[in-house]
Amino acid sequence: MEFWKIIKSDLKRYKSHGKFEWFEPSIGVIILFRIGHSLRQIRFVPVRWLLNLLHLPIYMITCFFSGIHIARGASIGPGLRIFHYGCIVINSGVHIGENCTIRHGVTLGNRREDFDLPVLGDNVDIGAGAKILGAVHVGNDVSIGANAVVIRDVPDNSIAVGVPARIISKSEKDNEEQNTLF
Repeated sequence: MEFWKIIKSDLKRYKSHGKFEWFEPSIGVIILFRIGHSLRQIRFVPVRWLLNLLHLPIYMITCFFSGIHIARGASIGPGLRIFHYGCIVINSGVHIGENCTIRHGVTLGNRREDFDLPVLGDNVDIGAGAKILGAVHVGNDVSIGANAVVIRDVPDNSIAVGVPARIISKSEKDNEEQNTLF
């Protein structure tokens, strides 16, 4: 996907009640991540090296002050939204699909080895303090509860809650809610 279309998709997620939320520190981190990620695609090494020399200090300072560390080797689809900046770590090699929502205190990383990293599908909503660790696959349209620790695969249209996370089908949750109403 083209660089500017990805940025536009990210920024669209920061619009709330018809207004753009300019004061979210995560916007800067996401844009700088996108720039850094695209710099890695430059094939002419001297130009890539020079641009990285300019980009990296700005990116590192922004990450430090916002508390959001997104490794430039992570693969993140368009439409990323980070709420409540702080203590967010996304390791290099993590793959995240489109329209993912991340809240503060989230870690996406390895469990035992350097390359056992999570793969997240599209429309994944990750609650505050959640940890997704190891070579797990999180499906599309999944919600990860606050403080959940996900160490096994989560199928599409599910909810993962608890430590370690247990999986609940969204259709089961709807049935439970209907039963408690009557």
